[in-house]
Amino acid sequence: MVEEKFSIYKVVVFFMALSLAVGLFLWMLKPFFSTLVLALILVGLCYPVYKKLLVFFNGRSGVASGIICLAIFLGIFVPLVFLITSLSVEVADFYSYLRRELTVNSLNQLISAHSGKVSHLTDLLDNLGIHYNLTDMQNDIIRLSKEAGLWVYNWTGMLAGQVVTFSLHFVLLIIFVFFLLIDGLNVKEYMLALSPLPRVQEDLLLRKFNDMTLAMVVGNGTAAIVQGVLGGFGLAFFNIKSPLLWGTVMAICAFIPFIGISAVFIPIGAYMLLVGEVGKGISFLISFSMLALVVEYLVKPKLVGDRVKIHVLLIFISIFGGLATFGLLGIIFGPLVTIAFLSLVEIYHQSYGRNLE
Repeated sequence: MVEEKFSIYKVVVFFMALSLAVGLFLWMLKPFFSTLVLALILVGLCYPVYKKLLVFFNGRSGVASGIICLAIFLGIFVPLVFLITSLSVEVADFYSYLRRELTVNSLNQLISAHSGKVSHLTDLLDNLGIHYNLTDMQNDIIRLSKEAGLWVYNWTGMLAGQVVTFSLHFVLLIIFVFFLLIDGLNVKEYMLALSPLPRVQEDLLLRKFNDMTLAMVVGNGTAAIVQGVLGGFGLAFFNIKSPLLWGTVMAICAFIPFIGISAVFIPIGAYMLLVGEVGKGISFLISFSMLALVVEYLVKPKLVGDRVKIHVLLIFISIFGGLATFGLLGIIFGPLVTIAFLSLVEIYHQSYGRNLE
């Protein structure tokens, strides 16, 4: 009896120590959690290429992994640093432009030039029981525009100020990718050996994560970049102020279902129509509508295929929830959390749900 109690005591002490060690280890990894997740995503995407390079270089894993890390550095880090620095300059110019051009006098001139349209709008609002005069309209336009400009300016300034931090995390990312490519299979088997799940369920989870990663990064990511780049050139063609800034916003909005790049080009096109540039506004709206339709309904389905079948509402919720929880990286992390939840629910229904009926 005493020996049995002592054995139970040893088991309890062991699991308490194990829990403490795991908790401390995870707490230690907390500052680099996002970097580690991104490294795992990149390793999953690059591993097929790594295997081909491994064969080409006669099994020299360090060389194969080093080439992939160099490609990641040149293909991701350099363009991102250039984009951040260029955005900082462009947003500063745009904010100065708003402060200089968006004044009461300039709005009065604009309203006077289109007094008939403004009168129709105020009459329509009065008929709806909304009392909104020209002074209110002027004040709200100036206030909202300057607040939005100041927010974007502060956000981009903060982003530019964190280039050093970003560079440090990217160095860690490269280190993680380098060693995970070389020892990835050993790490995978070690982690799976710690899991209490059957191997079939583990393989299902890994397959779902791989499919979701391919869909989000290769599919949605490529489609977003295409829309952002082409959108930026299109904005420059139509002589829109700060095309790099709004092209970047388009690329981010392209991840969001239902909304996409329309959140940018519809207000711009509506403004063109409002100020009397009817031909230019119609051409602008048609061009960008065609861009959105072609990418969303022709390019993206070809890239994503049938890898991930998630209701569009769930994707919508996961992206906004991810943005609120993880920041900008939530565009990727949110859907990954959702696919983990749905995969575990699927495993439950397949392996345990029927047993409880």
